[in-house]
Amino acid sequence: MGRQAREKSESGIYHVMLRGINQTQLFYDAEDRQEFLNRVARLKADGAFGLLAYCLMGNHIHLLIQEKEESLSLSMKRLSLSYSYWFNAKYDRSGYLFQGRFKSEPVNDDAYLLAVFRYIHHNPLKIGERIDSWTSYNDYLSPSELIDSDLILSLFSDDKAEARTHYRRYMSESLPEKCEMLDIESERLSDRQAIEKIKQLGNIDSCNQVAEFDKEVRDKLLCSLKKERLSVRQISRLTGINRGIVQRAGSKRELES
Repeated sequence: MGRQAREKSESGIYHVMLRGINQTQLFYDAEDRQEFLNRVARLKADGAFGLLAYCLMGNHIHLLIQEKEESLSLSMKRLSLSYSYWFNAKYDRSGYLFQGRFKSEPVNDDAYLLAVFRYIHHNPLKIGERIDSWTSYNDYLSPSELIDSDLILSLFSDDKAEARTHYRRYMSESLPEKCEMLDIESERLSDRQAIEKIKQLGNIDSCNQVAEFDKEVRDKLLCSLKKERLSVRQISRLTGINRGIVQRAGSKRELES
């Protein structure tokens, strides 16, 4: 059976989500995030698409894209491949970085456009970070070469200063209790939940004990923890095990070594 065709947007605007394969971290530091944005900027400058909003989380990315000179599928393929090559070279890894096909949903009216726009920027708040933590929030407060802000601001007011005042107020409002939009099926665990999960699966009293395990037992546990929604960085930080070891646990390259 063939894959289901993507639903087309009458407005040309899409809410797009890219996910790390098996919840792999897409960014480990500020350089990674900036490199991804640089590649977005280059495609945008080529006229591939317009960018209305973005949010770079640890293992997934939200983009609000306006389709232009090339199809959304081609643009996302070029973006994901380009970043994957760079990321794999930096971290000496191989294989896929992104989870299969990107997800997308059409945005066909102004009310939903604003709702999605706010939802994307509110993603960092779910994990206790600031709303401007690697989002386009500040790009709407001053001129930006990366973000096409005119469309969104015009929905608040024709006067830019007044529009930004209304924008701040709108973004400070909480999301509705039922906010069913495109997102990953499950968010990462808090550190407290992660610590309990490590101790439970490892049958240990302290997370530091994982480093004392035999390699085979250790890697089996690390692999299980990643499947339980713990990020590589989180496991490394809580157990004291090198991030590269955590990342390779259960990988094809590690199994063949």
